[in-house]
Amino acid sequence: MFWPINEINSLPFIGGKILGGTSYRTGRFWRKWIFFLAICYCFIITGKEGLGVEDISAMGRPTKSETYISLGILLALAGIVIGVFLKQFHYNPAILVARFSKAGNSATSFVDLSGDTLTDLAEGMVALSPPEIFGPENLSDKINGKAELYLSAGFLSLLTQRLAEKGDPGSWMEVFVYDMGTVRRSFAVYSVQRRPDAENIPLKDFAYRTENALFFAHGRYYVEMIASVTTGKMEEAMRLFAHRFIEKTGAHDERIDELTLFPREHLDKDSIMLLISDAFGFDRLENVFMANYTVENTELTAFLSLREDSSEASGLVAAYHGFLIENGGVDVKSDIPIPGVKLVEILDTFELIFSHGKFLAGVHAAEDKGEAEKFAGTLMRTLSGGAT
Repeated sequence: MFWPINEINSLPFIGGKILGGTSYRTGRFWRKWIFFLAICYCFIITGKEGLGVEDISAMGRPTKSETYISLGILLALAGIVIGVFLKQFHYNPAILVARFSKAGNSATSFVDLSGDTLTDLAEGMVALSPPEIFGPENLSDKINGKAELYLSAGFLSLLTQRLAEKGDPGSWMEVFVYDMGTVRRSFAVYSVQRRPDAENIPLKDFAYRTENALFFAHGRYYVEMIASVTTGKMEEAMRLFAHRFIEKTGAHDERIDELTLFPREHLDKDSIMLLISDAFGFDRLENVFMANYTVENTELTAFLSLREDSSEASGLVAAYHGFLIENGGVDVKSDIPIPGVKLVEILDTFELIFSHGKFLAGVHAAEDKGEAEKFAGTLMRTLSGGAT
């Protein structure tokens, strides 16, 4: 007869994103009142719990007092809903800062903006929503379907907020600041998440834009800004926010040496990515850098990974080779002068693996055996300057 409490929580502007979650803990208070008033209204209309349609029909017209009470409850419900709806557009900056600080202290990590809030970094914009912070335990509440990518890369926390142009709440951008803990983890999610329609911008070494968004990696942080409109004004606002974020955060960039070890010729520089775990479907391959090449109309992928020592590197060659054979691969003889090299044909492509000092390296999914072997020699020579 009554709405279940879980359905009450899912109603627009009552549960979910407007009153639920980290930012609107007071939503629980209002939900209880709305549920209580709804129960009162049902009791007044039916007279007692459990009456059917025939019973209600037999009761006849309600008295004036019942009508007035019912109208009063309905007005109260409407007032609460309207008040909540209007409240979401009028935030007290002091309360926002307090909530931000409280959430940050309870999270694993939070963004250090030298005392500023995200709103302070956005010129000509105001808060359209309060800041929210998510940790590993509830990241999927915000980005369901993609959370595993961040969690497997060592995700610490996410700070997100929606900001709108002053006087135009329909023109907004949502900012996502992922604290990944290290420069490498930040680059990992940036590289794997890179959009196919990306256009590099002169903001950072790792920064690009799309039609309505801007993405960059800065130190331990990976930042996304998604806009509701595609205007020059909004694009400039996102660029300004990005510059100020970089200036304000205490993050510092570290050199990622592996990025310089890929042969330059025929390299698609934007294709370089870091696979933190389960590279090529093998659970022992972690922290693997890979890059795409097109050589003589043949596509192939080079990969390399710096290990703890040469013993671990050579051990992974054997382990990955075994994994390929177990999954239908067939050994192919190779005469290239690289000690311990393994060449496997699998799924109509060629996989070549070798170690050099502390490096595990090779060629993945090459369409041509000869090109795979030739490129492996080039990669070997490049690594000779970095292996120990």
